[in-house]
Amino acid sequence: MRQLLSTITLLIFVLFARCQKADEVKPQAPMTVKNYEGHIHVGYFSKEENMQISFYPCGVNQLFGIAKVCYYSTLNDHYQDRASGSYNSNTDWIGPYHVCSAASVQSGIVRKFTGGWHGGNGDGTGSPTASTTEVNMAVDGENISGNFERNCNQADLIVSNLVQGYDFSLTNKTLLKEIVHYSIKTNRQIDVQVTIEALEDLVIQRYYGFQSQNFALFDSVKYLAGQHVINGDLINVNNSCRSNDGVNTILLTDNEKQHQLKLILNIEEGLGIGMLGEGIPRAFSASYRKSYFNLVNGIDLSLKKGEKVFWKGTWFWD
Repeated sequence: MRQLLSTITLLIFVLFARCQKADEVKPQAPMTVKNYEGHIHVGYFSKEENMQISFYPCGVNQLFGIAKVCYYSTLNDHYQDRASGSYNSNTDWIGPYHVCSAASVQSGIVRKFTGGWHGGNGDGTGSPTASTTEVNMAVDGENISGNFERNCNQADLIVSNLVQGYDFSLTNKTLLKEIVHYSIKTNRQIDVQVTIEALEDLVIQRYYGFQSQNFALFDSVKYLAGQHVINGDLINVNNSCRSNDGVNTILLTDNEKQHQLKLILNIEEGLGIGMLGEGIPRAFSASYRKSYFNLVNGIDLSLKKGEKVFWKGTWFWD
């Protein structure tokens, strides 16, 4: 009987030790990319910073983009998929357009946003105004498709979208093609470049482009020129940068300084230089918890068929 009890005790000890060892598993790499049934999940692993950013079709247009962000309190929680905060996107991260064909500029038709999460009603409802036509993935420089899970140092996601103008009812034409290139790095940095090609002669009258969804965990927003803070405010009120001089960064933080999201716009080239009317801020935030860069606003951007423009930026999650 004693021998049986000793054997049972030993088995319990071994099983406990194995479970404890499983809980203490260490990451094989700081970043893992997983593609499952067309949903791409990027996991960041470390002792202090654990999160996952997911990309898949979302919104009325079902464009492929940032769809969900999860935070994990510990490394073990990350491996067990026990999120301390989980946030589904309910708006766009790559902005919509006020765009129409060159022939419709003087038509008097009401302007509405198209592309992004904006449908035929000008908001997130109605008929689709854009579509994703192609999604390509490369992991550490190797093109890859189908279901997979890999540790890596960089992942590149390239998404092709077609966007209608708000005058689609008159023209029945798709006006532009946008190529969104996400370069995903191990330090929770996502570089993005958007290239816009005119498929017809067109006019872009307003375009935000680079923006963020401000989750409930963020409390304040600041606007910076390099490292210099211009001004800041609460995140749930309408506000903007007080000066456009050198402003290239929007910084979202919480009161406990545990989480932050930084948006850095390249203001040296492309649309990052800005086509802004007098008195229009380069960066602003809305009380409904969105932050934006103004790329085209107050000065129309006319493009001939086949012309291209671009902008570059970075989301840095911390």
